[in-house]
Amino acid sequence: MTERQELFEESMRLGHSAAWDLQWDRAIEFYRKALALKADHPGALTSLGLALLESEKYQEALEVYQHAAKLAPDDPVPVEKTSEILELIDQIDSAVTQRTAAAELHLKRRDADKAIDNWSQIARMVPSDLNTRTKLAVTFERLGRKREAVYEYLSVASILQTDGKVDRAIDAAERALRMIPGEKEAARALRFLQQGKPLPPPVEPRGTTAPLRMDQVKDYLKADDVEEIDDSQQADPEMTAQSRALTILAGLIFEESEGENGNGSSPIDMAELTKSRISQERKSVGQPQMLRYLGQAIDHQTHENTPQAIKQYESAIKAGLDHPAAFYNLGILLKIQGDQDQAAKYLTQSLGHPDLDLGANLALGRLARMRDDLPEAARLLLQALRHADTLSVDENQSGDLNQLYDTIMASMSEGDDETLSQIVENTLSFLSGPEWLERLRTARRQLEGESEGAVLVPIAEMLAVGGTERILQAIGRIDDLVQNKNYEVAMEEAMLALDHIPGYLGLHLRMAEIMIRQGNTTGGMTKLRTIARTHRVRGEISAASNVYARIIRHSPIDIAARNQLINLLAQQDRTEEALKQYLDLAELYRQMAEIDSARSTLDQAYKLSKRSPVSREWTLKTLDMMGDIDLSRLDLRQALQIFEDICKIDPQNEKARSHLIDLNLRLGQEEQAASSLDIHLDHLVQSNHAQEALTLLEDLAREYPGKQALHSRLAEAYRAAGRTADAIAQYDALGEIQLDAGQTKDAIATIQTIVDLNPPNIEGYHDLLRNLHDNA
Repeated sequence: MTERQELFEESMRLGHSAAWDLQWDRAIEFYRKALALKADHPGALTSLGLALLESEKYQEALEVYQHAAKLAPDDPVPVEKTSEILELIDQIDSAVTQRTAAAELHLKRRDADKAIDNWSQIARMVPSDLNTRTKLAVTFERLGRKREAVYEYLSVASILQTDGKVDRAIDAAERALRMIPGEKEAARALRFLQQGKPLPPPVEPRGTTAPLRMDQVKDYLKADDVEEIDDSQQADPEMTAQSRALTILAGLIFEESEGENGNGSSPIDMAELTKSRISQERKSVGQPQMLRYLGQAIDHQTHENTPQAIKQYESAIKAGLDHPAAFYNLGILLKIQGDQDQAAKYLTQSLGHPDLDLGANLALGRLARMRDDLPEAARLLLQALRHADTLSVDENQSGDLNQLYDTIMASMSEGDDETLSQIVENTLSFLSGPEWLERLRTARRQLEGESEGAVLVPIAEMLAVGGTERILQAIGRIDDLVQNKNYEVAMEEAMLALDHIPGYLGLHLRMAEIMIRQGNTTGGMTKLRTIARTHRVRGEISAASNVYARIIRHSPIDIAARNQLINLLAQQDRTEEALKQYLDLAELYRQMAEIDSARSTLDQAYKLSKRSPVSREWTLKTLDMMGDIDLSRLDLRQALQIFEDICKIDPQNEKARSHLIDLNLRLGQEEQAASSLDIHLDHLVQSNHAQEALTLLEDLAREYPGKQALHSRLAEAYRAAGRTADAIAQYDALGEIQLDAGQTKDAIATIQTIVDLNPPNIEGYHDLLRNLHDNA
């Protein structure tokens, strides 16, 4: 990568970062720097246009987008932005013209949904535009969207009646009735027309709002922080997580809008600021539609139109959106609407995400309480409290704290309804309201002041969730017995404890380990798998991951467990850990001679590394293993592509560069081989390894005789090293190859070079030159 390219990418990255923080002046400055390095770069132009638009510098933004539209006449996005700006400066007629042009461009791309979006924007600006309302009605009818088609046909009827074309208005109303017989609005409109009564004037299409602006999302989130709070739930972890989920989803929209504007070469986008997982099997066909639904969902949510927001989130998920933030947001909206079962379904799918887990457990606990399921409510709320409590201790104490919460949750099985109700109400009271975080800090300070020495006490104990002393004592005895290798007595102790705490998975985990140490590996592993599945069912994703990791330590060849672990790690955005497991699994497949499975696993790892912000070393490791497998399968062209990808990421990668040279030569692509060879030789010389460069050329010339690129470079290298005789021999071989290939002019130049070196038999070369000139 050149220094100029690096400066361009850095300017773009800083511009994106400033834009996300709404520092538009700084964003404009960085985007202008990027354009100074790469004039007319589509991504930089549209990014600058967005920054100017958001900073309300409408005239400058208009000029930028118009210039972008000229550079990419088939791209509808700059045209749409131009229309948006024209509307803001009250040039409605021009805005309508641009929207019409954008719709036509989308139709050329066979994207009816986006054409509809643009027509809807025209109808919002000019509700009485007959041509546009007719297009909407006909298109909705063709797509089978009958309800929307009826609404548009009735708008058409109203416009026609106003224009004095009553017969055509009646035709439009009758057409609406044919689509949905008995539809009340259509029947009433037809009756009014037949009776000569005026229809209501047409209004904007249903569900249509002005284009979503980035600062609207930020303002919406900011409003949750500063408005006076009437309901105690509005500023607790549940709503904090909702704001975080909305931020993540909004980031996906702006990331993709920039991707659409460019030509695919934009080096950095908003993916660095958000983490997303879009269903890969549907991405190629569903992503534009999915993002359209997502944008509308966020738009409706920021305008507090909850039913429409729910509908659009559901459509986005069906179209391929697979992200915990989407599941969480939809779950909360369904909870607000009172659909408890569906809310619980989606909230459960968001468990495990580090930013959303606390809020999801709290929301699920509240839902369980609403349906009077006290045991489930207590379990979920204690999970939420566990998550919150880990925020109040040092990271090195979190493991011990989690074990204490495990014992507390196990002791719940001994409680009656009154005890469970106390757990639920106390925990809810503690985590609800805007002061929950301050209550958390205060409680931790009090517990640290009361405890002696380094004793760690969970906040749950402070909330009168007792009954753990006996469990802790039993666990301590079991651990001591295992440490002393007294496994039979340890198992007996565990069986006794099981009578009191049958649901405590920490005890079952110890029993599984004892079984394995006693030699009952099959029984112990079966129990571990059951424990892991139970954690998953409970939504305890992190705990499930730990158990699957334990299974793999005992049985590295348990492929099913490793796949489960990979999925759980990815769900928690622990991407680098997931990648390590992918690479280990691929190596396992390779050792088992299942090469195709190994290659497929590495392909999945590569896709994960591309859509997550991880160190480039993971991508390079993955590609390197993919390249080695392709070489072993003699899939030379696929291997060539892989090593080219490695060199794009790491131009100085000697192994990949060597493979590029070798593969291009083997495939007869001498020009490409020469290009890679020159880069590699330059690197060796610049790093003071000139002798290695010479040795490499000698080896290649021996392995691939007759290649002009090799003989010419080896001759030059010998000449630079003062080895004139060797240089003459290589030039002589090169000349013969050129003559055999009919490249007379090249041969003359080569022989002239030999003459310039004053060889011993120079007269012979002079004669040859004269003959070649005469024949030429």
